[in-house]
Amino acid sequence: MEITLPVVRGLLREALGSDSFVAGFITSVTADPKTGTACIDAEGRLRYSPSFVQKHVKTREALFCLVMHELLHPVFRHYAYGGDKLVNLACDAVINAVVSQVFYRQSDSGCLFRDFYQGEGIEMILRPCLSIRNSRYARVHASLYGSIEIGSGARMTTGEMIQSLKVLAEGVQLEAVLLLGSHKGGAPDAGESVELPADVLESLAQGMKDALGKCNLAGCNPSLCGMLTEVLKSRLSLKRRMLRDFTTSSAVARFRDPGRRQARQSSPIPISPGKRDLVLLAAGVYPVYFHNRVTRLSQERKGLAVYLDVSGSVNAHLPEIVGLLRSMRNDIGSIFLFSNKVVEMPFTELVDKGKVETTYGTDFDCIAASILEKGFGKAVVLTDGYASLKEESAEKLKRAGVRVLTILFGGKGDCDEFAAFGPVMLLKDVTEACGAGRAS
Repeated sequence: MEITLPVVRGLLREALGSDSFVAGFITSVTADPKTGTACIDAEGRLRYSPSFVQKHVKTREALFCLVMHELLHPVFRHYAYGGDKLVNLACDAVINAVVSQVFYRQSDSGCLFRDFYQGEGIEMILRPCLSIRNSRYARVHASLYGSIEIGSGARMTTGEMIQSLKVLAEGVQLEAVLLLGSHKGGAPDAGESVELPADVLESLAQGMKDALGKCNLAGCNPSLCGMLTEVLKSRLSLKRRMLRDFTTSSAVARFRDPGRRQARQSSPIPISPGKRDLVLLAAGVYPVYFHNRVTRLSQERKGLAVYLDVSGSVNAHLPEIVGLLRSMRNDIGSIFLFSNKVVEMPFTELVDKGKVETTYGTDFDCIAASILEKGFGKAVVLTDGYASLKEESAEKLKRAGVRVLTILFGGKGDCDEFAAFGPVMLLKDVTEACGAGRAS
């Protein structure tokens, strides 16, 4: 079939929504005989092999499989796992399962993967719609496609799939398995997976998250759906993680800091087997259940000292700022309003009642005095940047080792006063993705 930019965009809009950012992300479509199968670069340029497409991509559903497979690689950040062939295979297995089940209607249950890959050997985990029994990979396939659960409360992740295959595929020749699209460390003519800019990555994740909400997921592997949901959420919370870097040990707010703890969990597949399991495998004994080491999420409360500029010059921007802060109402107990003085105020008083106390002037010395008085090691300052900091105040902050994240709004692009204490960023660069992106 003929593949053009209108065809690809139209296909994605039908599948994900008429206003989806994902469709607009694709900026060009080019037939390239030097490309192994297909690849998409950071600029949204899609290249495909005409010979591969002529032989294997004969329907719109097969084209959807190919394009969505490529789009999901950067969303999952699979480039971070390295360029090993086994790693790439595990990443593809996860993506193929997501496309085949979550977007089963648009992909005709993964028709491209079903027709392209064999139903035997390690290649079988790349192929949906199989009934497998007598294979060492049967449980891995079943964990992807929902025939079995991987354990009570557990969810399959790409990292766990990689660990499982490292155990099961030791000594297996992987060179003959052709993987779709681009991969880290792949052949030069195949294209390499790349990291997308943060704003593009977030907008892609938002577009897919919106589409996921419209999908009928009945019958879909719950572990797989849970994994995809968590991945998309994590891509949309990059800014929260940045704020987490500036939490302080002082309990000024109840900022939730997701942590991790190690636990053991039984599972029919070797996600992260213990020493006893590895000994049994080495002896040729395949355990009924593996005693896997798993990481579980926990929540730790920390402090987040937020200083908000309420001087007269920022009045026009306060509604926008308060609206953005409102989404964090469960994480911020109190906020520090500053003009020529600092006033600590319950966060709900600001976001719910619009209460503000200000002198209408502004300076950064009052912030420095407040930080030092309260013993904060870190702080976040939201300001238009039009204020001064005395050398004496700056020197005291330096001696105390204070770090400051400065977020600018209102047009100014720099803040020399706080640049020595940490990142200075624009408000638009630290807010959550809203789905807006390139014009289509």
